[in-house]
Amino acid sequence: MNRLDNQRGAALVATLIIAMLLFPLGALVVFQARSDLDIEHNLRSEIEAFYVAEAGLEHAVADIQPGRSFDEILVGADGVAHTRDDGRFPFSEGAPAAFPLPPFHYDVQVLAAPNGMIRLQSVGVGLNGSTKVLEVLVARGRGPVTPAALYAEGDLRALELGDAFRLSGVDHNRSGSPPGAAAASSVPAMATPRTDVADAVRRQLRADTAQQLVGAGGTPSVAAVAALNLGAYAEACAKAPRAVRLTPSAPIDTTAFGTAATPQLVIIGGDLDVSGEVSGAGILVVGGTLHVTGTLTFSGLVLALNGIAFGPASNVVIRGTVWRMPGQDERLQLLGRGSIDYSSQTLADVDAAFPGILPHAAVVVGWQEPL
Repeated sequence: MNRLDNQRGAALVATLIIAMLLFPLGALVVFQARSDLDIEHNLRSEIEAFYVAEAGLEHAVADIQPGRSFDEILVGADGVAHTRDDGRFPFSEGAPAAFPLPPFHYDVQVLAAPNGMIRLQSVGVGLNGSTKVLEVLVARGRGPVTPAALYAEGDLRALELGDAFRLSGVDHNRSGSPPGAAAASSVPAMATPRTDVADAVRRQLRADTAQQLVGAGGTPSVAAVAALNLGAYAEACAKAPRAVRLTPSAPIDTTAFGTAATPQLVIIGGDLDVSGEVSGAGILVVGGTLHVTGTLTFSGLVLALNGIAFGPASNVVIRGTVWRMPGQDERLQLLGRGSIDYSSQTLADVDAAFPGILPHAAVVVGWQEPL
């Protein structure tokens, strides 16, 4: 064996040694790259599951309408306690579909919490079976809310609006002027739970008449909102221990249904026909049609279980909100002079005097990521 062969053998041995040394290093690099890729995929799946779970919470909180009780939510979609669906959030439109697409989806559970609150737990599921759990604590907002200055269930297409009558969803204080920086957000001047009816009312209003409905959503301020279930509020008023029940046998000439200092919850059995000067403050529930040919001045909530008819010679000023249930009398005549003006301050006064009757929005007061 010559010297050249020795050199070649030595080079081969050195090459094999170097290859043996580099192989584990290369394998380590490949393993690390694969690990980094797996970590990236897992992190992405976890983030996606997080956002899916967050979407579930936002969907559930938005689904809790101001008039929906927490007790109703806790018993599930069947509305019966101690059944299999207790604790499963009862979405108003049924179980939510995959979001944004399969296999992404969320499941929301609801549990009772101290001080009349509820806890929502959303489990978001992403790719490769990744999951994320988020929780929020939900309470009722401090101030009462209303869907609009005038909220009417039933068919609003029979609306008759006089040239001197105004509906305003802009917040007004007790004196009637906007309270400036202290004002709450505007609400619609008029609202209904039916989108087709809201669209029809907008179309039928004349351009000049449309200017008489101001508030959220532009002019005319007419909106479609979630149903408020006015029957439940009428029932709550009927059960109130301080309710004053009256059944007028003739038109009312002059009377006061409470004052700002001493508000009353007055329930009228049947129609209320105002022919003279009537004032009041608090809650006025009219079991039949509210018919005004004289003067009506009221601060608070007026709930009519049938039609509303303000005659051409009437003068009506209501500060707070007016709700009308559907009934045999579908009239919604707002003729004469006057206004219905939304006032958060007035409703807050009513809420303080008669707690537990007016609706409160659901608000998130706590958040955590347990898993």
